Amino acid sequence: MAYAQEIRLDHLPEDADGRIFRLFDIWQDACPDGDIPDRRDLGADRLAPWRDDIGVYEYLPARHDFIIRIDAPNMIAASGENYQGSTPRQIDMDFGTAVFATLCNVIATVAPQFHMIGVQRVQWENWLRVMLPVRTRCRKGDPVIQVLVVHFLYRV
Repeated sequence: MAYAQEIRLDHLPEDADGRIFRLFDIWQDACPDGDIPDRRDLGADRLAPWRDDIGVYEYLPARHDFIIRIDAPNMIAASGENYQGSTPRQIDMDFGTAVFATLCNVIATVAPQFHMIGVQRVQWENWLRVMLPVRTRCRKGDPVIQVLVVHFLYRV
């Protein structure tokens, strides 16, 4: 799946699938006083309806890069590519996208981002991409920032 267009949105379109709004509402409800949520507050039980939709991209400050800890099964099925264990820079090289730069902006602003992604496959498709920053800890207890990356088919 090659991206042909990537447009940042200020907010989700009103006619977006209700599943997207529910996910964003859960993320917002877990935000303490304007900060980003802790992954403990967004466990597998709360995110179960989106289990196959959520990719987890973890920021590696020492390398100024990300590692894709979980590549969403639904995106693997849609794209035919599995980037788990890779860097989003590889996605950018393969498809001419700006995923790495966008993730850097999410980390810098610690704010969610929404994008309309136009994709030419068998026919033109529009996808909504949601990027939600979260905080967790590594095994040593050091803070780690991750971004939950979710794609939803919007229009065909």
